[in-house]
Amino acid sequence: MKTPYFSVVIPTKNRSFLIGQAIRSVLAQSFRETELIIADNDDTHATRQVVAEFGDPRLGYIRTGHLSMPDNWERGCQEARGEFLVVLEDKQVLKPNALARVFEVAEKEQPETIKWGCDTFEDEEWPPRLRRKKSPGGWRWRSTEELLRSFCEDWDGLYKSTLPLPQHSAISRGLRDRIKAGPMGRLFHPVTPDVILGLLQLNYTDRILEFHDALAVLATIRLSNGRSLTLKGALGNQFRKELGGNDAIFYDRVPIKAITVPGVIYNDFFHIRAKVQGRLATQTLRWPKYYVECHQALRRSQELGVDMSRELEAWREALCREPEQVRNEVERIVAAESGTLTPGKALVKKLGRQLGIPQWGRYLKWLVRGKLMRHPDWCFSNAMEYLEWETRQNERIKQANPIVTGPISH
Repeated sequence: MKTPYFSVVIPTKNRSFLIGQAIRSVLAQSFRETELIIADNDDTHATRQVVAEFGDPRLGYIRTGHLSMPDNWERGCQEARGEFLVVLEDKQVLKPNALARVFEVAEKEQPETIKWGCDTFEDEEWPPRLRRKKSPGGWRWRSTEELLRSFCEDWDGLYKSTLPLPQHSAISRGLRDRIKAGPMGRLFHPVTPDVILGLLQLNYTDRILEFHDALAVLATIRLSNGRSLTLKGALGNQFRKELGGNDAIFYDRVPIKAITVPGVIYNDFFHIRAKVQGRLATQTLRWPKYYVECHQALRRSQELGVDMSRELEAWREALCREPEQVRNEVERIVAAESGTLTPGKALVKKLGRQLGIPQWGRYLKWLVRGKLMRHPDWCFSNAMEYLEWETRQNERIKQANPIVTGPISH
């Protein structure tokens, strides 16, 4: 069989109700030189039954079972034969021409990694809404030194915008081989396998190619392990159990001894920086950024009704041990974000949440913008409806004004 250009791997566990749309989005790609591998970590045979409904020879299936998420991702990617590897989450879908666009640029520019954006269908609250990535189109080269520095130092350098996460990128065979030949020995590691591989890519190559467009859609945020971990939900607890149940692995290298998504990400950064050295060893985390991001995450969970008193106390205890300059900067930023919220205003805000006023505001936006004005951010009930709409829009634009996009200068 001819070696495929792309290997798309979908690791999954107990998501038979989602996996079908992810599979369809890959098999429907206009670029056909693709193999699709399902790494089924399911507890039942439900996922196998869904996969069996597709009769495409490009679709491969392996049954794993009883593996942690990083191990299941690793097992699936061991089967990849393609020049470029794409990891698609079972809760994601690729846009119809995504791989064709990546192929066109990859053949011309010969990058080792190609990164893109992702639209998000927010279904955690009702009515659901879509957040689309605003983009000028085209692509550009990015220095990995610049991206790592932004990840460690810039206030707006969030991990999703700086790191080539495997579910938002295509990784060349040569880069994969160099990573596996290094001290880490494989691609995926606890606790955050996507973040760690993103950091490893930046460590082993000088630059990456970045699309400004979103080439995929996150079809649900309700089923995110990271989100559930933050909100102390069932998925998060299962994730902790699979990794051994020892919470120290989430924060043993950082000051705040509590679980937050930013804290876990920076904890993993320190772990792999110590192991691989290289470009990662030249980067220094800006500690006020760490404290502010963790505080923001804790406050968001608290506002959603989760008891975060123990975590906030751990945050305060850690901050008290920092040098005065760090404390002052963090306290100034946190105070500015909180605003002048008097006890009376705080009580009104709390009562408003209890009465569901924010929910009614969301409902009115959905009613006016979605139902009456048909605004795309509010008028779809699921991600697949949005993809169908966007495909029709793109066809109309292409017919009316064909444009060949190219690189964007810095």
